[in-house]
Amino acid sequence: MRYVSFIHHDDAGYGVSFPDFPGCVAVGETLEAAVRHACEALAVHVEGLSEDGDAIPPPSSIDAIKGDTDLVDWCRGADIVLIPLRLDRGSS
Repeated sequence: MRYVSFIHHDDAGYGVSFPDFPGCVAVGETLEAAVRHACEALAVHVEGLSEDGDAIPPPSSIDAIKGDTDLVDWCRGADIVLIPLRLDRGSS
């Protein structure tokens, strides 16, 4: 699964947030670092929801995100990137 993220850039670096998971954020000095940290943050966030017995929302489409009037200010000036959900299922 891939989740839509907003990536904002300023003088301090890059910030990543997820409209499907308010409060799940990541930062990085470079775009590559921010995306890598976003993958990790998304996995930790989803694992926490699962452990708490909360439902994991299906990924919203980019069209749905762009059409959501509640997200207009949040996505203003942001790049949209799909972040894959990679859960650690352990290894043998």
